[in-house]
Amino acid sequence: METVEGLLGTVHVGDPTFAVEQLEPGATSLATGDRWALLAVAHGRVEVLDGPLDAGDVVLLRGRGGVPARVVEPGTTMLVVRFALHGAAQRLVRLPDHVVVPADSELCRLLIERLVGQLGTSDVVSGRLLDWLVTDVVRDVLTGAAPIASVADAGVSEALAAVHADPASSWTVDGLARRSGISRAAFARRFRDAVGTSPLSYVREHRLDLAERALLTEPDTTVAAVARRVGYANPFSFSTAFRRYRGVAPSELRSSSAGPEVAASS
Repeated sequence: METVEGLLGTVHVGDPTFAVEQLEPGATSLATGDRWALLAVAHGRVEVLDGPLDAGDVVLLRGRGGVPARVVEPGTTMLVVRFALHGAAQRLVRLPDHVVVPADSELCRLLIERLVGQLGTSDVVSGRLLDWLVTDVVRDVLTGAAPIASVADAGVSEALAAVHADPASSWTVDGLARRSGISRAAFARRFRDAVGTSPLSYVREHRLDLAERALLTEPDTTVAAVARRVGYANPFSFSTAFRRYRGVAPSELRSSSAGPEVAASS
């Protein structure tokens, strides 16, 4: 569970576009684009992919272009959001191409209704609500029927949990191997086999994931504070690393981030 929580801490959405679909009974098609998309039912009932969706139910999918649907109830309202998904979860875990997550609480339904009602009034609030909703869906994927197979190795999982718990620590391969109770050479080999990259490359990418989320969602936090939080001694070394591996300076990322687009259709 610590590993799951560490992954969730980096999940965030980028460049979202929203559409609120007011649907009447019959066959229709929902445009989902070539990125990630989230389909959420605010009111009514609709059949999409694996079966019927009721208020509060969500489908997370990617690269489908569009999906056929059959509206069951008059006045059905759906939220369709297309976005880029950032964070360690999609790198470390092979998320399915689509997953249906039934509403597990009244909170899910209220969150979707609030997001639909918020559109066009506050881009910041809409973005935060979407982050929350997507993170909740990804959490259900990670803790449900699709386990984190890539960290089944107990020693590697122990190392990942340590990095997630304290990303700013001065991690070394030796230190992580000791934490895992494995020799350095065996640990490095097993880590790469399980995760697909070296231990220190993962540490760096996890730090940059956390930093990117903070830069996009915490406008009052300085770049220097973000750098210290993720283990960089000063903002200059942090900015150099961020530009090298993310292709943009931290300050440029923050200033260029735009609010979500909103569309309504009937």
